[in-house]
Amino acid sequence: MSLKDQSTLASNQAHALTPQASLLPGDVLLMLGDGPLSALIAWCGDSVYSHAALVADNGELIEAAASGVRRYPIAQRLQDDKNFGFIDGFRTLAHDGQALDAADRAAIVAHAQSLIGTPYPLDSLATLGVIVAIRGKLPQHRLARLLVREALDHLVRNNPSHMVCSELVFRALAECDVQPLGRLAPTIVITPPTHLPFPKIDWVALLEEVGPLLWPKSKLKLALAAATPVDAAAGVVDEAAVAPGEDLADEALMQHVAQARAVLGLQPAPPSLATDAVGAKMAAAGPADDPRPNPKLVTPQDLAATPDHVALGRLMQAAS
Repeated sequence: MSLKDQSTLASNQAHALTPQASLLPGDVLLMLGDGPLSALIAWCGDSVYSHAALVADNGELIEAAASGVRRYPIAQRLQDDKNFGFIDGFRTLAHDGQALDAADRAAIVAHAQSLIGTPYPLDSLATLGVIVAIRGKLPQHRLARLLVREALDHLVRNNPSHMVCSELVFRALAECDVQPLGRLAPTIVITPPTHLPFPKIDWVALLEEVGPLLWPKSKLKLALAAATPVDAAAGVVDEAAVAPGEDLADEALMQHVAQARAVLGLQPAPPSLATDAVGAKMAAAGPADDPRPNPKLVTPQDLAATPDHVALGRLMQAAS
């Protein structure tokens, strides 16, 4: 789903809201939270969304919150227009575009249920935000974007001991007990950068919002830390490969891709990336697929853009 389509959803009026009754277990809810932290999360993820949740059974959703993965009443969330600007629903489909059956949906919810209690990575949230912003915003060349994305995905440990919201949704779909394993994993596509402007942030309000989460027993202090994973990636990616524009020959860029993959210990490039003419093919075909996404860095934008989710409509729109 393109950002333009998301913006269309974002402009829907309250009288056109989609009812909660239209949701099915396994569907995905994407939302924009209120406050400076949500604005920063949405900007880092290059999206109009800052939070993701999975529709469960019994009128509840399952989400990764600051207190950890939990169940929460959907009706109560839809009434919470003081903390959320809008909430959009997405129908989860199989890779062939067909609707999921009851067994598939039950498997998705069961796996999400098994993750309840998993803590949220509060201490690494800022670092994850920087990495997500770098991999989604900087490289303009299509293949360079894929290379930078894979490099950073490889540098971040795929550790399920702590989970962010979109990671929880992706894992519930990709790791649930279906055969073959991974059959319901959303196809992640690498969309072009949207060049969203940096949001206007009330830094005092941001500190008040995140301070109690990060430093609950000490005097709040605003600290800036260096993003070392980005520095590490810079040693792998050639400067010419990530320069804006399409002036680097595809053959030369593919050599950089092959070299970087060897350094990182990654598998050989997928067949779709193995020809010298891949740049022209990708330019004609649209966004590239990410064949092996790191669940830790899946974003709400990834869940909105995947062809395996179809928009149902807006479920809640704050009056303001």
